[in-house]
Amino acid sequence: MINVHTPNFTAKCINSPKIGKYNDKESQYEDYTANFVEIDPKNEKDVDALENAIKYWEHDKFGMNALYAVNAAKDGSEYYGYHKVYALTAQKNNFDKLDCNDILGVVHVSPIGKNKLFVEHNQANPAYLYTENPKYAGIGTAMIKSLQKICSYISLFPSKEEYVKKFYIKNGFLEYGTGTNCYVWIKDIFERL
Repeated sequence: MINVHTPNFTAKCINSPKIGKYNDKESQYEDYTANFVEIDPKNEKDVDALENAIKYWEHDKFGMNALYAVNAAKDGSEYYGYHKVYALTAQKNNFDKLDCNDILGVVHVSPIGKNKLFVEHNQANPAYLYTENPKYAGIGTAMIKSLQKICSYISLFPSKEEYVKKFYIKNGFLEYGTGTNCYVWIKDIFERL
């Protein structure tokens, strides 16, 4: 008996967080269910969708770095082999064919221990950051909250802008030592005190 099996390489849905989607008629944001997916570096469709999304992001700071990590993992990099890149997408299904136009943001993480992550890069599509009443809101928070569901400890070094630090503080991070610019989030920290 010959077993013919083709592995199913596809973006894997991790979580379905709520974000805001602007309703022009009502001039307000309404709840919208997005999807937080893990990009599979072995899936050419995932890599192409990510690349086609990010290369058109004007004012991108970190998206290209996340794409570099995916390509390095795809090419068998020893260093990036354990890194993961996730995307938040407005796409509802068919994650085997990610639509580059629906990718709202990306986050690149590396493991630093059992159930612990280091955020290397976190980037929402800049088109939703630098406009009044963007089509989608809460992208960065949805990505961070999704990571918080899959691990117990997250650390990062945010960029120096004050609004970036406030964003992480708002999402439960604390600076680990005054002036270190190292921010950590620990699940159930108050249960451990």
